[in-house]
Order: sequence, then structure tokens, then C-alpha cells
Amino acid sequence: MKPDELNARTQRWFVCAGFVSTPLMFVGLALARVIFPAHNAKWSANHIVHIYERHPNLVQTGLVVAMIAFALWGLWMAVISMWIWRMESRRYPVLTIASILLAAINVMVVEMMCLMYAVTAFRAGEINPQITLSLNDISWFLYYYTWPPYILWLLVVAIAVFRDKSVPMVFPRWFGWLTIGTVVVILPNVVGAFPFAEKGPFAWDGFITFWLVAAAVGTWSLACDYLLMKAIGREGEKVKQYQKVVAPVADVADGQGRDR
Repeated sequence: MKPDELNARTQRWFVCAGFVSTPLMFVGLALARVIFPAHNAKWSANHIVHIYERHPNLVQTGLVVAMIAFALWGLWMAVISMWIWRMESRRYPVLTIASILLAAINVMVVEMMCLMYAVTAFRAGEINPQITLSLNDISWFLYYYTWPPYILWLLVVAIAVFRDKSVPMVFPRWFGWLTIGTVVVILPNVVGAFPFAEKGPFAWDGFITFWLVAAAVGTWSLACDYLLMKAIGREGEKVKQYQKVVAPVADVADGQGRDR
């Protein structure tokens, strides 16, 4: 059976886009004064206004960078979705369809989050500080209350890995467990907007809901990039072997058929 043709160069570029998007996203949000330090729900309205109005051009530049980074994230998710398709039934690729839909939702959510931060900063210092505070709260809620699509997407990846019957497997089984572990780390985000979690490890700037989640997602993303590159290279070798061994034989047989 002829191995599936693949555009390895395009896939590698898309994986590299995902690799670049993570640090680029952190740089953008840091420039925008959204992280490092992350905001705390207990901060006053005047304090939030002060953050945004000190360097408005730098804030908006950072948010543009973050939006570009999250757009690149979409290219990376497209490659992952394609390899999920390789792992499951070609006839009923329900996991692939779910991955594509959830990836689109996730990208739109984080783009909307950046847009809300940009709107928050745009009039900071010119309007009532309480309005700026409320807009900032909405921006953070777009992060903490939109975790279900991302967790579902991770679960789709994990299910695809565990159900993969390929030899060798596209992704090793340990990556499925790493994905489940990442889901467990992200789950505490559900309490990030509850009043009792405004301080401590579950706060917006807390150790669990911010730092631990950032470390877990970053580690998972790096592992995924590495495994994607291996899978692309492995499939590329199959295509080369086919071209060296099977294709010439097929050409000879085709030529003999024409001679008759």
C-alpha cells in the first residue's frame, strides 16, 4: 500500500510556528502588563488604571504580538488535528472533527481575550476607573471561564493516543498520560473566579492557577512539538522508501503493459 503523501516542509513550518507562539505569547502579554506580574482580583480600580495608562503604546504593542502568537497557535493545532486523523478510523474521524472544532474555538477565545485587554487599555485614565476595572475583569474571565474547550481538546488528543493501533504509534502512550496530567493541572482554573479564591494559590496570580498551569502547558507543548517532528520525519522516510523501491517497479510494470 502506498504511504500517504504529506507536505513535510509545510508541517514542520506549522510546528515551528507553534513552538514560537508560546514564548511570543508570554512576551506579548508581559509587554501588555497582563502577566509578570499577573493581575490580582483584589487590586483597586485605580491600580488597574495605573497599569494600563503608564505605557499605553507598549501595552497595545504587546497585545498585537500576543494576538499574532495565538493565531500561529492555530497552525500548530491544525497539524495536531491531522495526526489525530492518522491515529483513528479514516471512515469515521469523529475525534479529528472534534479537534478541529475545539481548536477553532480555543483560538477565537484567546483572540477575544487579547481584544478585551486592548479595549480595557484604550480608554484607561479617560473614563471612570470602575469601568476600566470591570473591563479588566471581563478580560480575565475570558481566560479563567473558557477552560472547557481547551480541556476537551486535550482529552481528544489523549483519547486518540490511547486508541492508536499504529505500529509504531504516532505518539507514545506516555504522551497520553502527560496530556491527562496537564488536564488535571488546569482543572483548578474553575475556581479562579470564585470569591473565596481571590487570594492564595487559586487566585489569578496564584501558584496553582497561573504558574503551575503555565509550566504544565509549556511542558506539554514542547513534548508535543518534539513528537510531531519525529512523526513527520518517520512518515517522510516511508514516502522515500516507497519512491525508491515500489515506484520504479510500478513504472516498469506500467511500461510493459503499454508495450503489449
